[in-house]
Amino acid sequence: MADMDAELAFLNSLKESDPAGNYANDDAEQAPPAADEEEDYDPSVLISSYPAQNVQSPSDQSASMPESATQTPPPATNDSLKPKLTDASVPTPSKQPRTMGGFVVESEDDEDEVPVSRPKAAGSTLLNATGGSSGTPQRSLTQTPNNTLPATNVPLHSAQDQGLSGVSSSTSVTVNDTAPNVASAVPDAGFQALDATKLGMEEFPNATSARPSTAAVTPITSSLPKPRLPQDRIGMLEDRVAEDPRGDMEAWLSLITEHRKRHKLDDARAVYDRFFKVFPSAAEEWAEYVLMESDLEEFGRIERIFERSIMSNPHVDLWSTYISYIRRRNNLTTDQTGNARQIITQVYEFVLENVGIDIKSGRIWQDYIEFIKSGPGVVGGSNWQDMQKMDTLRKVYQRAIAVPTEATLEVWREYDRFELSLNKTTGRKYLQEKSPYYMTARSANNVLENITKGVIRTTLPKLPPAPGFDGHEEYMGQVQLWQKWIQWEKDDPLMLKDEDRALMKKRIVYLYKHALMALRFWPELWYEAAEWCFQNDMDKEGNEFLTQGVEANPESCLLAFKKAHQIELTGEFEDGETGILRKGEAVREPFNRVLDALYSLIEQTKKREEHSIARTKESFAAQQAAEEAARGNSPGGSNDGFVSFEDDEDDDAAEKRKKEKEDALRAQLQAISAGYNAQTLTLKKTISYAWIALMRTMRRIQGKGRPDAPAGTPPGFRGIFAEARRKGRLLSDAYVASALIEHHCYQDQAAAKIFERGMKLFPDDENFALEYIKHLVKQNDATNARAVFETVVNRLTQKPESVARAKPLFVFFHEYESQFGELAQITKLEKRMSDLFPEDPQLLRFAHRFSTPTFDPTTVRPIISPKTQMKPKMFNIVPTVEEPLAPPPPQSQVKQPSPVLNSPRVAPALLPISNSPKRPFDESDSEAAQPRKLIRGESPLKGAAGRRLDAARRNLARASDGVSNMPVVPPPQPLPREINFLLGIIPPAHTYKETRFIPERLVGLMRIVDLDKPITSKPPMPQVSHGQTAAAIAPPPMNMWGSRPPPPNGISGYYGQ
Repeated sequence: MADMDAELAFLNSLKESDPAGNYANDDAEQAPPAADEEEDYDPSVLISSYPAQNVQSPSDQSASMPESATQTPPPATNDSLKPKLTDASVPTPSKQPRTMGGFVVESEDDEDEVPVSRPKAAGSTLLNATGGSSGTPQRSLTQTPNNTLPATNVPLHSAQDQGLSGVSSSTSVTVNDTAPNVASAVPDAGFQALDATKLGMEEFPNATSARPSTAAVTPITSSLPKPRLPQDRIGMLEDRVAEDPRGDMEAWLSLITEHRKRHKLDDARAVYDRFFKVFPSAAEEWAEYVLMESDLEEFGRIERIFERSIMSNPHVDLWSTYISYIRRRNNLTTDQTGNARQIITQVYEFVLENVGIDIKSGRIWQDYIEFIKSGPGVVGGSNWQDMQKMDTLRKVYQRAIAVPTEATLEVWREYDRFELSLNKTTGRKYLQEKSPYYMTARSANNVLENITKGVIRTTLPKLPPAPGFDGHEEYMGQVQLWQKWIQWEKDDPLMLKDEDRALMKKRIVYLYKHALMALRFWPELWYEAAEWCFQNDMDKEGNEFLTQGVEANPESCLLAFKKAHQIELTGEFEDGETGILRKGEAVREPFNRVLDALYSLIEQTKKREEHSIARTKESFAAQQAAEEAARGNSPGGSNDGFVSFEDDEDDDAAEKRKKEKEDALRAQLQAISAGYNAQTLTLKKTISYAWIALMRTMRRIQGKGRPDAPAGTPPGFRGIFAEARRKGRLLSDAYVASALIEHHCYQDQAAAKIFERGMKLFPDDENFALEYIKHLVKQNDATNARAVFETVVNRLTQKPESVARAKPLFVFFHEYESQFGELAQITKLEKRMSDLFPEDPQLLRFAHRFSTPTFDPTTVRPIISPKTQMKPKMFNIVPTVEEPLAPPPPQSQVKQPSPVLNSPRVAPALLPISNSPKRPFDESDSEAAQPRKLIRGESPLKGAAGRRLDAARRNLARASDGVSNMPVVPPPQPLPREINFLLGIIPPAHTYKETRFIPERLVGLMRIVDLDKPITSKPPMPQVSHGQTAAAIAPPPMNMWGSRPPPPNGISGYYGQ
């Protein structure tokens, strides 16, 4: 209460010292939106509306914010960026309380605080400039003792601290809400401030080290929030957490560490509780939380932590911490009754049942074995206790060796020694029985080591970076590695599908849970896990995956749609209107959640854009002020009224630089707006499609419905569409979907009214116009279709930058006119298309008249002369894929006898070798040692004869290295042209539907071909005996015809066979 009284006294003193100050929220009524602006409806006005407060004058603020005149930047050339000078005559108290977000806070370094003296009234205005060279510290903007800031931090906020915004009225940001518990200041660039009241701050009750006050607080009117003190590290971390709770993991961990360093354990616990609401699967931080409480011997808190965390986080380190806590609480040294050992044994079994299949669980298995060994009884003894201990150890060993872990090999060796030390005969029997399980687990572990080599098994997830930005490739690499691991587990390498299918499912679900710890913000993996569970009759686990995935990714349409689909598919509801109403409410819940998240994202994006623009403008104003001050303080700035020619040049250069910087500022602002507009457009499109999905779902469940359905009546899809229009942020896609539902499902005239309404709301939307024209064409309303086409096209083609958007309309209408219109209309339309799109070929435009998506008759080239147009290509076919060697220059050659092989392949030739000073090639580089790429025929020389022949050939090749005068075997003769032709005209095997070539017979035919037979230019005339017909005469050689096909008469049937 003393602190609260101090705060009230401080605020009352401010009021007394500043009677003109305004400390009340004078909310004004907001005008209702016009009827024509229903699509620009802002859903945030339903929550709360805080109009901008009146901007205080400099004199009003001077009393409540005593500042030195040196803290005011000089006037800038831009009127909208001119900060006012404050009154420097106000005395500064020697000891001021620290304020944060409008509240008096306790000092974090009270022992270091010293009274602050009044700052000097005179000084260089360069202290307010970004990049100023002065190192003199100055008063901070929060009026806290022992508060010094470098000069470079002042210009970004100096204008707003004097009560004037540094941004024009069209883009100013007014932070006029009553100050919440979470201060909305931004300590550093790169972290945009958000409106804390719109981010659900009720979930963060202890967001700062400040104590909330019930007294009235002065509303802040500025374009940007005030900065934190450099000493206020906790406050800065709280701001970062409030601004980006799911993305700034470092801020969360640093905030917890900071509280623990300051021994503010209650604050650390509060931050832990908030942290685990956002990251409930952060098992590493759960373990750290347990260790913190364990050091403090807060055993009751530890047990509550385990109740919240352990069952939902199958993490080996967390469960190992649980074992350590149980063993600490159950001392075996003082255990006289054996209850402690029994409890610990049950805990080990419980832990191994949940995480014993983890690849990192080998340490737990070994600890459990050692724990059993330390129990009463002697292994190998003869009494019942010894035998019981032996049986327990054997069972645990046999379970452990069947699990692929990093300790599988070590556990197997221990098990081998254990069995052989008891009875070698019996031990070998047990080892032989369990050896297959061990070998399977060991081989699986070896494969897992390679699969998981690059997997980062963290439990601190990160948001997926956008494509094209830093970290995207690494994140997608992790996604692929996890999916590869999961697929390996689904392939059942442990062969559990037939023996223990339940264990196989358990391992896959366990792996999904582990992957989702690291990839918590990857919705596709949540969907895959849920879908796999549904396909394997695990509906409970699948629904849990969907529920947790929606909590982790509330803006994911994929998970929301899947959850709604599952409710609609499997939900059990009573019959009648009541059951229909309840089913619609149950199915709609996931849709409501994703829509709320998307609407909130749009508001956050809008605030980020405004803050970015304001920060950019104020930075520009500070730079302009610094340049003005630098020119005013330059030695040549005043020269007794005499203006030299050099001064004129300097002024011209300054004006030129100023204009360039203004152009750069304008371009930067346009780039900022374009980037945020793209994000907003994507969010709006996502919202529209979410409403479309909800409309279709409610039509299936509740039917048509009514737009103004009373309470207790199913709204149907019409009620959903009316609600979507009221909430706003819709694009034309929602109107198209609603109109088409009306037309196709109910044949209602409301479809035309919806299209007409959409044309008024989206007059420049070419996609909506195209859908409207298609609808009119289906209705056989060509007149209105042409009218809509002309209206939209004329509007789009008036601006050069929007001409390309009209092309889909021209293409569709050209197709329509080509099929059902008059020639005059077609030619007129083609002329317009030629003028608007000169880059399109005239030929394609003309051919488009007669083509369809499946066939274009203008491109067909019929076969008129098969002899000319279908002449087969001649390929240089050789027996193998290697190219034939170039023939060496003519020289005296001596043929070497070579063994005759029953194979179509010619023996490889030995290349001429010279006495080169370079080292010889390895044997593997010679062609004789290279494996052939064509399957060789079966060699008649098998066994020892074949090996001797092969050894002789290799010896001959090695002996030839470095010999220059050795006779050279000539290269193989090229295959005859007839064989090349035959191989060239044989079609591929896949082209045959009935009879196929038999490769063995083809190879056999090539074996008996006599390649050494001389080729004559003219074949000998056959001798015809009496009684012999022409059909029985053998055909002439094929080289007689060359590349032409055989003659059609007489002997064509011979080759046909």
